[in-house]
Amino acid sequence: RYYKVGYEHQWFYPLSQTFTLMLRGDVGVGDGMSGKPLPFFKNYYAGGVSSVRGYNTSSLGPRDPADDSIVGGNRRLVGNAELLFPMPGMGSDRSVRLGAFVDGGQVFAPDDKIALSDLRYAAGLSLAWNSPIGPLKFSVAKPLNAKSDDRIQRLQFTLGQIF
Repeated sequence: RYYKVGYEHQWFYPLSQTFTLMLRGDVGVGDGMSGKPLPFFKNYYAGGVSSVRGYNTSSLGPRDPADDSIVGGNRRLVGNAELLFPMPGMGSDRSVRLGAFVDGGQVFAPDDKIALSDLRYAAGLSLAWNSPIGPLKFSVAKPLNAKSDDRIQRLQFTLGQIF
């Protein structure tokens, strides 16, 4: 028995005919009930194209000290800000767009104190295309405050759902 509570909000604000600001926040917390921990397979994860670009998928947060594997945590905090604009030379075609973004986030273990200084940040450029085979998203990111043991992935690609 356990509980998980989360909130995600995405907001698009048109700055002009061609520029749109997208802000996204995602917070979550969970724990076991009756003195038991949150089941390990229900842990939160962060990192990757759907949360903090520039870091490997699900690589942020607590690790097992025995083998350095990612174990996730019971609390997650992620924020994204992206300036969206059309691809130059595409005219009025809205199926392709570019973006400049800053992402930040982290996952915390039950005993960890949540501190903004522990968040990992990255900045970069994205290209989104609503292709005939489905939505494609490419991101090139530079982690801004990576630690020596963070797993970096500067170029990321996804086919399917775009957050």
